[in-house]
Amino acid sequence: MGRRTRMRSVKSPPDNFYFHSRSDEPLLDNNIEITVAEFEAMRLKHYLGMTQKICAEKMGLSQPTFSRILKNAHKKITEAIIEGKEIRVQGGNVDYKEIYNGYGCLVCFEEWEDELASTERKVTCPKCESDKTYHLIREPL
Repeated sequence: MGRRTRMRSVKSPPDNFYFHSRSDEPLLDNNIEITVAEFEAMRLKHYLGMTQKICAEKMGLSQPTFSRILKNAHKKITEAIIEGKEIRVQGGNVDYKEIYNGYGCLVCFEEWEDELASTERKVTCPKCESDKTYHLIREPL
């Protein structure tokens, strides 16, 4: 029995889940399915041009696992192109990353999330009550 599939981190689901010749025609039965993780691996590596090491870190994977995911995606996409099959993006064990919006403290280095955080709001640190705080945003790639 194989190992269980580990969670893959992705920015968001793709905008297009189906790729076929005409959008007004229904999908045929002879389609190729790539997982959301395979789609994300190709997006990071080829579209954004990141190194394999950084891609693997972004997805929370080891480099060999990232390489296998990318290899599977290449094989499926190549098959779809050569055989004229439709491509469907779906499934996989993925976790969608969320934007982190909050504040940080320059004195005690505490960080806390706040949905209403902005550069205009003046806040004090909940841990040390210092007013030396900064607006903190972390966006997924």
